[in-house]
Amino acid sequence: MNNIKGHCACGAVEIIIKEYGDFVYACHCDDCRRMNSGPVLSVNPGPKENVTFERGEEKITIYHDGGIERGFCSVCGSNLLWYNPAENNYCMNAELFDDIIQNASFGAELFYDMKPGYYSFAGERKKLNRNFEEI
Repeated sequence: MNNIKGHCACGAVEIIIKEYGDFVYACHCDDCRRMNSGPVLSVNPGPKENVTFERGEEKITIYHDGGIERGFCSVCGSNLLWYNPAENNYCMNAELFDDIIQNASFGAELFYDMKPGYYSFAGERKKLNRNFEEI
């Protein structure tokens, strides 16, 4: 898919991923679960060059978490993104992008060794631990 539009809950921030497939993954790390009350379902559009902030970039609040930037809409509080500047890599909330999630393949669960026992997803997929080794 090309030029995939996404937006936060209130629509103040609009993001375009220039090119992406249909792959969605879950992150079970402690930080993602604390910030979202559960695992985050994400897409990985990759480098900054593949992402455009079409509207509302000034409404994104960045929380610096070590060397990582986590972005939120300052109007509605939607979790928008995770960015690693050292690796020039974005991860974004999959639910921002209706066109991706309509036909998404749920291919992996990251930080599976950090997942608490009180929830699980149905079906089988690749499960990786915090060292990105398959479990």
